[in-house]
Amino acid sequence: MAIVIYPHLAHDKSLNQATDFFSMSISSLVPSRLSARQVLPAIAGIYISQTIITALTTQALPSLLRDAGASLQVAGLTALLWIPWGLRFLWAPAVERWRLPAGQLTRHSRTLVLTGQWLIAAVLLLLGLAALGGVLSLSGHAGWILGGLLLAALVAATTDVASDGFTVEQLASQQRGWGNVAQVGGSYVGAMLGAGGFLLVAGSAGWPWALMAASLAVLLLSIPMLLLREPPRDRALAVGHRPGLMHALRRPEIRIGLVLMLLSSVGVRLTLGMFGPFLLDKGLSLEQLGWLFGSLHIGAGLTGAFLGGILVRTAPGWRAVWIAVGLKALVLAALTLAAPTASLTVLMVLVGLMFAVLGFVWVALYSALMGLTSPLQSGVDFTLFQSADALLAVAGGVAGGWLSQHLGYEVCFGLAAASAVVAVLVVRRKAPSLDDKARGLTAYE
Repeated sequence: MAIVIYPHLAHDKSLNQATDFFSMSISSLVPSRLSARQVLPAIAGIYISQTIITALTTQALPSLLRDAGASLQVAGLTALLWIPWGLRFLWAPAVERWRLPAGQLTRHSRTLVLTGQWLIAAVLLLLGLAALGGVLSLSGHAGWILGGLLLAALVAATTDVASDGFTVEQLASQQRGWGNVAQVGGSYVGAMLGAGGFLLVAGSAGWPWALMAASLAVLLLSIPMLLLREPPRDRALAVGHRPGLMHALRRPEIRIGLVLMLLSSVGVRLTLGMFGPFLLDKGLSLEQLGWLFGSLHIGAGLTGAFLGGILVRTAPGWRAVWIAVGLKALVLAALTLAAPTASLTVLMVLVGLMFAVLGFVWVALYSALMGLTSPLQSGVDFTLFQSADALLAVAGGVAGGWLSQHLGYEVCFGLAAASAVVAVLVVRRKAPSLDDKARGLTAYE
């Protein structure tokens, strides 16, 4: 039978160590995988719980601190809780080396993820119990609370490396679209629970009970992963490889993927933080905006994520990305034209469409990026993409605020639309070669 060669291994110093394995047949090279029916609920639960933490710390906590009388400066410190997500690529290789021990068939993704989930639940529970016992208060101990939640965010960001590696390995290429639906859709559900749900419980029962409820939710969402038994990896991949950032950055697929990801995302990052202020300045009340973001944002995003899964099935690879980014360019262009004079209703509809398109874009983009990861260190490679996007979100948010303040919302939206058009042209040009490389990696499936 024909021999399958992994193109990523051609760039690896461990190639000579793996040569002996390549004499095996295709059937022996097929990695053991769990069924999608097992994997999708497990990763959905993990991604929901991880987003509960980010939404709780970056959306709900500032409101709680301000309501308790904390200064805006203290409330603004919650932005520091994004740091682990932007910098986790620095320690991702160490996590990956623990997850995939060199020369061994065992995978430790499940163990690492569950340990992280239990640590997060323990931190939330301890903070809640301390607050319930009068040891902590929002007004007097904000620093301690921020420190505890920073620890939870650090654990969540670290275990996400293992979650991403697990997702890439356990889903065949044709199933990754639905895996990204679980990932992106789970993020929307987690945002709803971690922001709106947390504040509802905090408002009715108190924030200590809300923390303990979040702890319980994290534990319950871990059950599908707990019920799995992670299969061993194939012998051909159990080489003496040492996962690292330089291995990723030496591969042209990763470098091109980073450029295309940043091009595809820059328009989103310029405008995402400006939709709320834009609608407020157009006459929407704060309460109406809360309902809009709590219902329309989540509903439209989930719908877009589901449609993105269908798109990835019908137009796989980077073709789905440029189609999705093209739709984003159209909606941003419409917002640019409508911003000066359109009615509030029209603007709300366009913002709702934008939320749907974002879900569409994330599913298509993440699915395509997964196809570029190396089977030797998929967790590191995918984390590098996500960390770059997180850092872009920080820079884009600042730039979008400056543009909107000094030049107007329509300029901010217009530049975002123009960047999306450029992204479509570049991605469409690069798509065939990238898809060929991705097909080479997944030919054994």
